[in-house]
Amino acid sequence: MIDLFLNKLADCIMTAGGNVYRINTDWRTWLGFSRIIQRKDATLNEIRHIYIDDVPPEDEKECFQLLLQFYQPENEIPRIETASGTDKVLDYFLDSQFIYAAFLEQYGIDLLEKPDGEHFRPMHWHKFLALISGLHGTKLNDIMSYRCWDGDTKTEYGKQMQKLQRAWELPREKDEKVQRDLDAFNRLFEK
Repeated sequence: MIDLFLNKLADCIMTAGGNVYRINTDWRTWLGFSRIIQRKDATLNEIRHIYIDDVPPEDEKECFQLLLQFYQPENEIPRIETASGTDKVLDYFLDSQFIYAAFLEQYGIDLLEKPDGEHFRPMHWHKFLALISGLHGTKLNDIMSYRCWDGDTKTEYGKQMQKLQRAWELPREKDEKVQRDLDAFNRLFEK
């Protein structure tokens, strides 16, 4: 989260014991982190590249929790509740072309351009998240709204939105898909 009252954005994590570990804050690093943590066979060793100093943390599990908090900083707003729970509406990998297009369209930022010669322009992960949150009127916003739509499916508009939701829904784990299909089947018999 960005705190405008501070002089700079966070560039380290601190354990309960007071150990401080500097971390790479660039958005590309954290997109990679998102892919690693989605895998069930991921290991703590795979995220060591996030630490700037080559000193492995003493308590890797505590540090991993701190990295998760850095990756997904808590925000008090918006407060969103849907009937389906907390469905994921954005996948940084699957939606990458729409993220790219939205940044270019909305902010004039070419995420793939190398303006400094050989090096990409760095952007802090929390700045990247803030810019994603500030997007409006883009195809990415449309797709995200389809994914979180939770309305009446009996109207023509509702039927169209349900089609769009199915067309744009993110892949789920097999167990989640089975449960979703079972829920849909049970809804057929609700009155």
